[in-house]
Amino acid sequence: PILPRCIISSGINAEYGERNNVVFAVACIGIAVMTRIIAKKYFKNPPSNDIPMPNESDFAIGKKDIFYYDLGGTFCMCEWKWDVAAYWSKVISGFAFNFAHVIGTFEFYVLTGNTKILIIAVFVNEMIEELWLTSGYWGFTLDPPMDMEARYDSLIRDTVCCFLGIGLARKFAKVFKVKPIIKAPLIWSFDSKNPHSITRWAKFVVEGIALWQITLVYNADLGPHRFNPGNILLLIAYSSTIMVICYWNIDDFPDCTRRHVITWHLGWMFFSIYLFLYTIYPSFDSAMYLIFVVECSASIAIYWIDVYFRNNVNGVQQKIFGSQLSSKPGGPGYNLLEDETRNLIPLSCYKKALDIVDNRGEEKVSMESLKKLAADLHHNPSPSELPPTKSELMTICFKTIIRLIIILICISQPFLWGGPQYKRHWCGNPLVKGFNGCAKYHDEL
Repeated sequence: PILPRCIISSGINAEYGERNNVVFAVACIGIAVMTRIIAKKYFKNPPSNDIPMPNESDFAIGKKDIFYYDLGGTFCMCEWKWDVAAYWSKVISGFAFNFAHVIGTFEFYVLTGNTKILIIAVFVNEMIEELWLTSGYWGFTLDPPMDMEARYDSLIRDTVCCFLGIGLARKFAKVFKVKPIIKAPLIWSFDSKNPHSITRWAKFVVEGIALWQITLVYNADLGPHRFNPGNILLLIAYSSTIMVICYWNIDDFPDCTRRHVITWHLGWMFFSIYLFLYTIYPSFDSAMYLIFVVECSASIAIYWIDVYFRNNVNGVQQKIFGSQLSSKPGGPGYNLLEDETRNLIPLSCYKKALDIVDNRGEEKVSMESLKKLAADLHHNPSPSELPPTKSELMTICFKTIIRLIIILICISQPFLWGGPQYKRHWCGNPLVKGFNGCAKYHDEL
C-alpha cells in the first residue's frame, strides 16, 4: 500500500519478479549529473566573488614592518606579531563548505555503520584535497589554487563538522535501528540480501557517489542573510535520491520489515532536509554557530523520538520494527517469533544458540527447540528497547538542557571576525558589504 507494486516486487512475499538494478543505478547517477549541470548553468557564483586575488606585493604598498604567513593558497599579512584572538575568530567565522561535511559523514555512516573507517576517511579526504593541487586545481570542486582552504578550515572546521555529522548519525542509527548496506569483507556473491556481496558493494559505490556529487552543489558564497537558490535544488535532488535508494534497497534486509526500511530512509530524508533548509537563507553570521544550533536541535529531537518509541513498545516497535513483544517480560511466549517468519532470524542468532546449547553439554538438540532459542535471542530486547527508566529520563533531560545552553550561546555568536578575506576562506567572511574581501582591502590600501 505504501510503494508501487513494480517497486516492491522482490523480497518477503514478493510476487512480481526481481527489480532492475541498472534502472535504479541510472536513476541515482542521472539525478546527480543533472543536478550538477543545472547548478553550474543557472546558479553560478556572483561576479563580485570571482575577482582574482591581487598580487601579494601590492598589499605592502606604503606599509612597513610587514611579514606574510601562509594560511592556505592566499597570503595574510601581520604587523609585528601573530594575532591569536583574530586567528580563533577566523576559525568560527565564514560560510565555506561546512554544512556539506556534516551531511557527508551523516550519509556515509547510514550506509556503512562504521565509525572507525569514517574517521580515517575524514583525514584522508583533507589530504586528498591538497594533493589535488598537483592537477592545477584545488579540491573536488576544481576551485582555483588561490582559493585553497586555510589550515584552520581544513584541520579544525572541516574535521569538527565531520565529527558532528558522525555523532548525529550514530544517535539516529541507534534509534531507527538502521542496518548498514555493506559489511567487510567483500565476498564473491551476487545475493543482494548479503551485505558482503558484490551486488551490495556495487550499490554502495553508486549511491555514495551520487549523494556525494549532489552534496558538492552546496554553495553559500553569497554569505549570511542572503538567498541561495542553488541550495533549494540541492535539497530537492538530495531528498529525491534518498527515496530512490529506499526503493532500491527495500528488499535487501531480510531481517527487517519493509515498513522499517522505509521509516529509516524517511527519517534520513527529513533530517537532511532540516539541515539543508538552514543553508537556503543563512540567518547567522557564522556557519559554525549555525551548524551547532542545527546539531543540538536535531539531537534533542532524536532523544525524545527515542523516548516515544520506547514508551510505545507494542505500538511503534511492533508496527515499524516488527517487534512482537509481550507486555509482560519473561511471560509465556515472550519474544518468540511466529512460525512462518522464523526463517528470517539472522544466522548470528543461530550461531549464538548453538554455542549456548554446546556450553550446556548437550550433544543433540531438536530443530524446533533450536528455532525457539534462536528466536528468543533475536527478539530478546536490549535495555534500549524497553521503556526508559527514571535515571535514563534524567540523563536525557540533562543532555537536553546542555544542548539548549549551547544553542543559546551560539545564538549570541561571540568572537566573530569582521575583517576582509579572499573569497570564502581567507579571513572568514564570504563577502564584505557585497564586495570581494581582498579586492575591497586592496582599494583601501
